[in-house]
Amino acid sequence: MGWWTMNKRNFMRRLMHDRRGAALPMMAAGLLPVLAGIGAAVDIGRIVTVRAQMQAGVDAGALAGARVFGLTDDRGTQVAAYFHANMPEGYAGSDPIAPVAEFQEVRGVNRVQVTATTDLPMVFMRLFGIEHRAVSVEAVAEMQPKPLEVMVVLDNTGSMGGGLGKGTRMTALQTAMNDFIDILHQGEERRADLAMGFVTYTVTTNVGKILTDHHVPLMERDGFTNISDYTKEVEPVAANALGWRGCVENDPTVRDLSASATSMENGAWDIDSILPGENGRPGVRPYHVPPVTTTKVTAAAFASNARLPANYEAAHKNTYTGSDRKNNLYRLSPGGRADIAQRLANTPAYRQHFYDFYIGLNHDNSSTTDDVIVRAADGAKYTPGSTDPWRVEYARIPRISEAADWSDPNRVYGYPTRGGRNLRMATPNWQCPEPALELSYGRAKAVYDDYIRLDNFPLMPADGTLHHIGMLWGYRLLTRDDVFVRRNPVPSERPLRALVFMTDGESSANTHAAWYGAYGNLRDRRLTASTNAATFTNQVMYRFAKVCENAKRDGIAVYIVSLMKASDDAGSVFRTCAGSNYLETNTQSQIQNAFRQIAVDLVDLHLTE
Repeated sequence: MGWWTMNKRNFMRRLMHDRRGAALPMMAAGLLPVLAGIGAAVDIGRIVTVRAQMQAGVDAGALAGARVFGLTDDRGTQVAAYFHANMPEGYAGSDPIAPVAEFQEVRGVNRVQVTATTDLPMVFMRLFGIEHRAVSVEAVAEMQPKPLEVMVVLDNTGSMGGGLGKGTRMTALQTAMNDFIDILHQGEERRADLAMGFVTYTVTTNVGKILTDHHVPLMERDGFTNISDYTKEVEPVAANALGWRGCVENDPTVRDLSASATSMENGAWDIDSILPGENGRPGVRPYHVPPVTTTKVTAAAFASNARLPANYEAAHKNTYTGSDRKNNLYRLSPGGRADIAQRLANTPAYRQHFYDFYIGLNHDNSSTTDDVIVRAADGAKYTPGSTDPWRVEYARIPRISEAADWSDPNRVYGYPTRGGRNLRMATPNWQCPEPALELSYGRAKAVYDDYIRLDNFPLMPADGTLHHIGMLWGYRLLTRDDVFVRRNPVPSERPLRALVFMTDGESSANTHAAWYGAYGNLRDRRLTASTNAATFTNQVMYRFAKVCENAKRDGIAVYIVSLMKASDDAGSVFRTCAGSNYLETNTQSQIQNAFRQIAVDLVDLHLTE
């Protein structure tokens, strides 16, 4: 027994020290913990990578949800979309993940919490009995209240009624603006720290009531702005079809400005923030379209050589309702009162226009009884160019009694979005859009929604687009808070200011006799010495660029949205003006996304967890 025990011990001792033929089994035994360590490292690396990717996903999802907090039907979808954009399904072998979003308002702060959890299948560690590892992440985004002032300038020209997808450009804009308003309000019906305003424009803009409410002086137009002095016997002021509706013309200026956006020429009063009536400037000039038409006989209107009464027949009859109608002939005789018409025709509002339009009759000597312009003293023939005083003989206006050519002015001119209104010509307010909405803090969201629905419409018949007039007054109403006062609820914080400009085309004007805009007709040469339409519109865009530059110098963030591709010239001006904030769109979804993007830029968001 002792021998056996001794020999067994010796055998085991020799076996332990014998290396012959045992290398592979021993290597295998030694590699097991090494492989286990490598496998664990690989799986731990996967856990770290998946957690980092998931964190990026919930961070992006929380910010996206906070940006569209007010879009209750869409915000959950936005969270999921941004999460999965950063955390693709099946990433690193992970199971499908559905992020969970919670939307709360905590002490006036909008808060979005996004969590995500997955059981990540192990690859190597399952050899040691570990099948899955739970990975969880969380992110919280908040919108911090900060005073925000936004002026939105919208194109209301007739082309906005053109088709786009299943609707029109205007319906696409309205949908996009509803999202814009919702995002800025962040789920609230009223934001105390938000002041928003709207300016719509065509070839003019309607800021008259805002200006007069804030005591900006008006350049009186006798026969127009004081129409009740002439018609009060037969026309109540509220329904006066010959009265001013609130649209304005551009400030007096110098002609032919440079193309440089950074060069501000002296005397160009239509490019800066100084208001009419300040620094010795005249009051704002009311927009007033006189009775005017294109004629069947080429160049009969405003002719400086012989014309006959028959030459002044309107090219378009009053029964014509096409979008290109050029007949804006309206009578000045409310209630059929010829005496009122005679007085009005000789006021500053109409006198020079009738002279210029009908002086061709005086160049024809075959008859002296059909001249509209006569000698003031005795009603005898007036010789064109004479120094004799003259007057307008209203009753002699060619075809004035012809209902096919002339009509009473439209007393209910306005957007048909409200009952009893229409845009039929003729009217001294042709192409005048609805009144602008000035900036005010804490206004109910419903006010903005209603403005987009009721006061934003493609104006037809119409002719032309002048971007500058909308841009100028949007800028002035925003930057001149010393005149257009609003009460910042956080006086210690300077508000963020943004000007958002939207159009569907380029500036345009026409050379025909009936065309009229914020700079009058091209023959008036208020903007340029040329009567060429292209030269005129170039000057409009040069001034647009200078206004934009002044806005940026005042610390205003400028955004421009072009619905449909702008021309190369207009696109260049827009791009220089707004830089990366210039957004070209061509579809309903693109314009919607553009306004969402702008709203998101204006919302102050940050991650808190």
